[in-house]
Amino acid sequence: MLNPELVWMTPVTVRMKDGAPQVFASVNDVLDFLEEDWASDRGGKYNRAVQTCRRALNRMTPVAIAREAFIEACRDAGMSTLADGPLGTKTGAGGQRSLA
Repeated sequence: MLNPELVWMTPVTVRMKDGAPQVFASVNDVLDFLEEDWASDRGGKYNRAVQTCRRALNRMTPVAIAREAFIEACRDAGMSTLADGPLGTKTGAGGQRSLA
């Protein structure tokens, strides 16, 4: 059985290392990004973000905790974040929204 999308009340905008902004609106999007596209070192904050996202998908951790762990991992990797995504963004690959 598939897990339904766990959407955050407030999206997170991350400025990638190449300068491009990406907007993440759900635990599902973040976990896909962390497991498939994460280009930075995978340290303790990265591992915590992956673990808390998986726990959130299994209803063992609040989605807000997973969101905060993701923000911490991004900042630890040198990516700036905004706690709210801009309006008028469009969806890109993997359910992530881009500002382009």
